[in-house]
Amino acid sequence: MLKTNLTRHVSAEFTVNENGQEVLVKAIAVNFDADAVPQVFEALRRPDLYNKHRRELRKDEEALSELRYQIEDAILAEKEAAAANNEEVEG
Repeated sequence: MLKTNLTRHVSAEFTVNENGQEVLVKAIAVNFDADAVPQVFEALRRPDLYNKHRRELRKDEEALSELRYQIEDAILAEKEAAAANNEEVEG
């Protein structure tokens, strides 16, 4: 018997330009389960550069949060549509 589970994953890297080099400052991974519940993993690699570029990095973090909400909403919408389809088939 085959049992599958659809999940979604987003990886984000936050970089800054420091002395002409692109430097990874922070990485975030978000896993979503079938109920749209996110599990977030963060790794701050360069606290000194995060502190120095905090304003621009926060804008990127806000964009990632918005993407996360869009994915959560899409998962929930798919679940609701699937439930409605099941009701139509059964009813």
